[in-house]
This record gives sequence, structure tokens and C-alpha cells, in this order.
Amino acid sequence: MPLPRGLVRLGSAFPLAQLMNDSTDDGTHIPDGSKAAPGTVEDEQIIWSTGPGQIVNFHIYIIASIAAAIPGVLAPWPWVALAIVPVVIAGVYAWSVQAIRYELTHERLRQSWGVLTRRGEEIELYRVEDTSPTAPLLYRLNGRGNVDVLSTDRSAATLTLRAIKDHESIRNTIRERVEAMRRAKGVRLVE
Repeated sequence: MPLPRGLVRLGSAFPLAQLMNDSTDDGTHIPDGSKAAPGTVEDEQIIWSTGPGQIVNFHIYIIASIAAAIPGVLAPWPWVALAIVPVVIAGVYAWSVQAIRYELTHERLRQSWGVLTRRGEEIELYRVEDTSPTAPLLYRLNGRGNVDVLSTDRSAATLTLRAIKDHESIRNTIRERVEAMRRAKGVRLVE
């Protein structure tokens, strides 16, 4: 009888950590180098994965720097401790941006985010209708830009990849994968 994922039969020859990472739903060990069953998320090869740059929080860092400097210059010594508050707030913003991940596989474009609770969106590539790059001045000065991905999927109609490096080539990679998935699935876009 198959066991739920993560449960171990007594007397199993596989260590628990290995079983949890290298097993099927019934607890059968998957040898190194083998692939997951076709159609599962695990068998998708990751083409590209990154997160946004901290440049998205540039305005927060400027405000936090000014707010941290004011108590140090204008206030008596006990109030200098308040300078830590804007620094902590800026740190929380930095941490939240660091927690955002974008991932392109052969079949999907995924975005995941969240510090305490992870959430995610994904778009099947054959459903992508259009992509458009934008690069505000501050992003361009740092070698970054945005890619807006418009989809026919009602639950995730638009996905914006914010402040990513080499956004033009990533956009072209997405477009190439979209065309390949449409050919593979026999789907055509009707305007």
C-alpha cells in the first residue's frame, strides 16, 4: 500500500532526508540522475531564474538615510537611538525584495514572493499574448529594466518582471519559448 509523501516504512534502507528529497509519492527512491515523471513540475528545466534588483527600493533608502541622519544632527544624544528605526524599515523593504523570485522554465513563467508566507503566480507560456520592455532612467543607469508579460490567463493577466538584469534578452528568450510552446501544443493566437 502506498504511503503518503514524507512517511517512511519501518526498516527502510534510505535515510529520511534522502527519502524526502529523492522519492516518489509512494516512498520509492529515485536514483540520482533520473527525471521525474513527464507532466510534473519537477521535470521542467529551469532556463532562467533571478530576482529584482534593490534599485526598486532606491527611494526608500534615500528617505531612510535622511530620516536616520536627522536625529543624529539635530537631536540630543538619547534621541539618536531613533535613527535605528528608519534603518530597520529599509532593511525590511530590502528583505521583501530579496524574497521575490522570477523563474522561466520550458513551459511556464513563475513569480514567487513573500517573507513569512510564500505566494506565487505562474503563466503557461503558450498563453502569453505579448511582452513589452520598459526601462526607467534609474534602472537603465544600473543595467536593469522591466518586462511586462500580458497573458490570456484570467487569473494572471499581467505579470511584471521588475528591475531584472539584461531585460531585453530575457524578453527575447521568453518570446522564443512562447513560440516553441505554441508549436508544441498546436496553439495559435487569434487577434
